[in-house]
Amino acid sequence: MATSLSTLDSGAAIAALLFRRVGDSLLATPAIRALKERYPKSRTFVLCEPQVIRVFEGLAYVDEIVNVGNSPSSLMLANALRAIPNLGASVDFLSDPRSALACAMGGAAIRVGFAKSLRRIMYTHRVAVQASASPVYSAIHKLKLAEALGANSSNWMPDFALKSENEVFAETQLRERNLTLSGTIAFFVTSRREYKRWPLERFAEVTDFIQSFDKKSIAVIGGENERGSIEEFCSLANLSVNNVSVFTNIGEMAGFLSHCELFVGNDGGPKHLAVAVGTPTVTIFQNDPWEYWTPPNSSLHIAVGGEGQSPSAEEVIRAVKGFISH
Repeated sequence: MATSLSTLDSGAAIAALLFRRVGDSLLATPAIRALKERYPKSRTFVLCEPQVIRVFEGLAYVDEIVNVGNSPSSLMLANALRAIPNLGASVDFLSDPRSALACAMGGAAIRVGFAKSLRRIMYTHRVAVQASASPVYSAIHKLKLAEALGANSSNWMPDFALKSENEVFAETQLRERNLTLSGTIAFFVTSRREYKRWPLERFAEVTDFIQSFDKKSIAVIGGENERGSIEEFCSLANLSVNNVSVFTNIGEMAGFLSHCELFVGNDGGPKHLAVAVGTPTVTIFQNDPWEYWTPPNSSLHIAVGGEGQSPSAEEVIRAVKGFISH
């Protein structure tokens, strides 16, 4: 093991794969950062699908981003790995059958992944999967992939590099919508997964509470494909078009969130973006353990609900009140 790792000390490349979702990509940044800190001479390559490229742009510890296209095959991923000069290690953050096989065929002498089923034999270094009885924050669990290569870190907070145009876009959006520059509360009321969607009627109760405060504004955020659901909610909650903030890319959303006082909403990519840019969060969980997706022991990031629960509007209002009254 020591002999193999010495190649990383000497500058052999490290490849991180495979990233498909915004949240999972953001939660992997602490592990990639730790690897670069441990092996500063090594070049780090990130293999990802096009929709999450922006997550890794501008990060000082990512040397090159490899766009592998949508849903690449094992062979395509293996060829992408083999094209990396002086590849020393591949770190499989997805660890599904496709990415595990790609690692085995990719040419790296060191292969790290989660010990899932029989695919564990594809890796030289294996990390145990999360124990359902004692779940931990996903970023901490992903850090164990870096720890398997001797990279230790106590910093598990995700990163996102804002660009100047993201800042300009955010400030323009806030002004054009007459939203308060220092008191906007971002609401994320949709979700790709139906079981994560908290009832819109309860969200409306929370927005009613927010509007009872002076100098507080509401922005209902999402992507262009979520516009219909956002407008449905705004109609239900008696919010106007000025309260709708729909973004065409995650850089715009991250810039906007960085100017918000608070994020309130369902678990998902926007919540993890808020965490990465330093915006406090109140996240609503139902049918899902909050421990997987919430930074532990943080007064800035509060989880309401949990597995098998559907919290009341009053519970969420109580958490929100702790931020905005302060």
